[in-house]
Amino acid sequence: MPLNLLVRTSILSSKWRNMWKSIWAYGTALDLGVEFTSGQTPEEFVTTVNRYLQLHKAKEIQIFRFSFLPCNQSDAEKWVEFAAAKRVKELHIDFKQHVPYKFLNSIFDCDCITHLNLSGGDFRLASNFKGFTYLKTLHLSDFGVTDALFEVMLSNCPLLEELSLRSCHDLTRVKVSAPDLPLKRLTVFKCCNVNEIMIFAPNLRSFHFDGSFIDTSMSFKNISSLVDVFVNGTSGDFYRRGRDWITVLHHLKHVKILTLCNASLKHVYCGQYSRIHDLPITFHNLQELQLLVDRSARCFLLYTYSFFKKCPSPYLEKLFIELSYTNVDDISGMRAIDNRAMGICLKIETPDITFHHLKVIKINGFRGLHDELYLVKFFLEKSIVLEKLVLVAHPKGLNTLFRKKNVLGYLRRRVLLLANVSSSTAHISICEYSDDRSLAPVHDEVYHDKK
Repeated sequence: MPLNLLVRTSILSSKWRNMWKSIWAYGTALDLGVEFTSGQTPEEFVTTVNRYLQLHKAKEIQIFRFSFLPCNQSDAEKWVEFAAAKRVKELHIDFKQHVPYKFLNSIFDCDCITHLNLSGGDFRLASNFKGFTYLKTLHLSDFGVTDALFEVMLSNCPLLEELSLRSCHDLTRVKVSAPDLPLKRLTVFKCCNVNEIMIFAPNLRSFHFDGSFIDTSMSFKNISSLVDVFVNGTSGDFYRRGRDWITVLHHLKHVKILTLCNASLKHVYCGQYSRIHDLPITFHNLQELQLLVDRSARCFLLYTYSFFKKCPSPYLEKLFIELSYTNVDDISGMRAIDNRAMGICLKIETPDITFHHLKVIKINGFRGLHDELYLVKFFLEKSIVLEKLVLVAHPKGLNTLFRKKNVLGYLRRRVLLLANVSSSTAHISICEYSDDRSLAPVHDEVYHDKK
C-alpha cells in the first residue's frame, strides 16, 4: 500500500492511530511514488522522506519506489544508499518530471538488485563497476544513456531477461550481441536518434519497436525463439530502404504474433514491383496479426490487399485493424476521401486468396466509408470459417460523415447486406467506441500505452 494511504488508516479508529508505523517499520515494499509527492513542497518532501526512512527497521526490502520532487543531489544519493544498505531487490526511481539527476556510485552498490527502473536521470559508470550480477529486468525512460554505456551495462548483466528503452535520445545504436544472454524481451520506443539496431539473441521471444522511421537499419541473427513482434513508425525513402525492410520481414516470417504499421504495408506494395527476391514471404506460424493503418492514405485498401497477397498467412486466426484518421477530422475532408475511395475501390482487383483458419476480425475506427466496406466484404467472402466480425466506431463518432439519426443502424444494414451477398454465417456486431478490451490483440497494451 502506498505510504500516504497507509497513514490515512489512522483516522479510522483511535486504536489504529499508530498502527501504520509498525506496519511501515517492517514493510518490505516501500512506495514513495507520485501519490506520495503530491501536495508537498520540495522542503516538506525531503523532510517527510527522511523521517519515514528513519522509522524503517527491517534489514531488507523487496521493492523501493521513488518519485522525486526537486531536491539536492546529496538527498537523492542518501536515499539510494539507504536502498543499497537494505539489499533492495526491485528499485524504481523517477525524476522525469523534474531536472535530470546524475546518479553517482551509490546506484552500483545495489549488488542484490534484480529489477531496475530509472526515469529522467543520468549516471556515469564507476571505475570499479563489476556489473549487476543478479539483474533480470532493466527499464530506462527519458534516460541519458550513450552507446558506450549501453554496451558496457549489457555485457555486465549476465542474467538480464527484459530490456526496455524509452525516449533515450542520446542513444544512436542498439546492439544486442549476446548469444549467451537469457534476454527474452526487448523494447525500443521513441528513441528518436537510434539509426541502427543489431540483434543476435537466440533466446529473444518478444521485440517491440516504435520510432520515427522504420528506415532504421535493422539486422537480425539467430532469432529462432522470437514469437511476437511489434513495429510501428513512418518511412521517408521507400525505394532506398524498401529492400532492407522486406529483408527484415523475411527474418520475421516464423513469428506467431505480429503488429505492423502503414509504412510496412507500403514497403511490401512497392516491393512487389521492385524485383525483390524475398517476396512473397509466407508467415507459416502467424496466428494473430494487427495492422496499424493511416486511413488518410490514398491507397489504404490497395496496400492491405497487397500485403495479404505478398505475405500469405495460411494459419492466421485473429486479425485486428486499427484505422487512424490523421488530419482528416472535418466533414468535407471525410467526404472527399469517401468519394475518392469509391473511384479507387472500383478499379482494385481483390487478391485470389482464402483464409482457411481466420475466426475473429476486429476493426477499430470504422466509419463506413466505401473502401472500409469493400474491405469488410473482402474478408466476409474470403474467410470460410469466420465466427466473429466486430466493427468499432471511430472515437469521434460517425455523425461527422453521415447525417442520419440512427447511424449504427444504417451501417449495420449495409454490412449485413454484404454478409448476405457473401453468404457468411459469422456473427457481426457494430458498436460505438468504448474502452472495452474484451476482444483485444496481444499488443493492445503496447499500442495504447504509446499513444
